[in-house]
Amino acid sequence: MLPRKHQAAIGLGQAVAVLLTSVSVISLSACGASRPQGTQASVASSVPQYVSEPLTPKQQLIEQGGGLIVSDGCAACHLANAKQAIGPDFDRFAGHDVTLTDGRRVLADEHFLREGLRHPGNYAIEGYQPAPMLTAIQHLHLGSRPEQVAALIAFIEQIGPESG
Repeated sequence: MLPRKHQAAIGLGQAVAVLLTSVSVISLSACGASRPQGTQASVASSVPQYVSEPLTPKQQLIEQGGGLIVSDGCAACHLANAKQAIGPDFDRFAGHDVTLTDGRRVLADEHFLREGLRHPGNYAIEGYQPAPMLTAIQHLHLGSRPEQVAALIAFIEQIGPESG
């Protein structure tokens, strides 16, 4: 994965780029595996170490979350960069204060994201209709899938703005 400071906020294209980068890293890690033993060392020395290292558990979680964002349809509302947004854009969401429909201002941090994904009716964000999110969460059964919630949070935090 690229460091957060190098990730541009470009919406759906960004999510696809993150997934393609992950696939490329995994594919390149096997590069040269079928070469004769004498040539293996020269190939391995020309490949940067980060390409051949396995993904960390955090990177695996981010990759899983990116896959869920695309396969579960979250990208349509949260990475669309549309003029009339259906939901908050993930690349400008994590790490920022948001105003809820009940007037509370809260930080979109890991706790907020987890609780919002598990109980979206309690965390409706001002300026967005809650119905699409409520329907999506119900359809995906995220309230009973903590491993998927953790993966989604990891991805949202990764593509969000860098703090501090």
